[in-house]
Amino acid sequence: MHDALADALYQLSAHDDATSALAAAREAGSLMAAALAENLSGDERNAYDAPRAFEVFIRGGGNPALYDAVSTALASLIEDPRVDALLDIGAGDGMALLPALQRARRVPRSVDVVEPSSGLLDRLRPQLPAGDAWPLTLQDWLSRITPARHWDLAQSTFALQSIAPDERLDALTRLRAHVSRLAIVEFDVPVFDSESDRLASMAHRYENAARDYGNDAPLVAGGFLAPMLLGQLRTTTPSNFEQPIAAWRKELEYAGYRVQSFTHLYDYSWAPAWLIVADA
Repeated sequence: MHDALADALYQLSAHDDATSALAAAREAGSLMAAALAENLSGDERNAYDAPRAFEVFIRGGGNPALYDAVSTALASLIEDPRVDALLDIGAGDGMALLPALQRARRVPRSVDVVEPSSGLLDRLRPQLPAGDAWPLTLQDWLSRITPARHWDLAQSTFALQSIAPDERLDALTRLRAHVSRLAIVEFDVPVFDSESDRLASMAHRYENAARDYGNDAPLVAGGFLAPMLLGQLRTTTPSNFEQPIAAWRKELEYAGYRVQSFTHLYDYSWAPAWLIVADA
């Protein structure tokens, strides 16, 4: 099944007609092949154009266990008596941040967040303790923040992967002047020797992700995973810049941080999630 889906992905990435390959993968039992075929037969959608599918995706499957592990790990950092000022970069709607604050035995005096989506920030803001909330990208925020502003801990959960590597390295370097410690949670995504290996891995990971959702698998696969996968296969400008956890460590070191620890948190269907903690 995974091999048949990988063949279809190869044809899609080459902008070839993948109808027969998708039909073969679908006949072999692939949920993603069925979802891709349905998306291709109609209007292609952006991955976030089906709110219900995204909501089910983020709140179901392996995500609750993933975010439970992430929030528990963040809580242990947040409750440190030295953390009076906390900054969350790319906080989203607080799926990792809010449970971490609830679990921490001690809450920082101020909690500030940077989140480029004003919609997500509007949902998060009323639930935050004292602090500021900026509807900006990290890069724009760094251009506006005053030199005197400083945080004891900055944290970012699956957000830095959305910034292009050169911009990200520059942003991390500039951020170092404003923080004492930085904690990031990212996926350990492998580097592949060939395009066929990359597509085989994508077929395996997307199919496994869809199957995590049981009866909701068709909704999640059709409304969220398939549009996202098609975007990855066909875009000329990547919107995601994941990398191995060892590369994340090197990037932090290039930016001037001193990595203190890296901890495996959870084996997610997409890739293992890790926490890296570094001193500025």
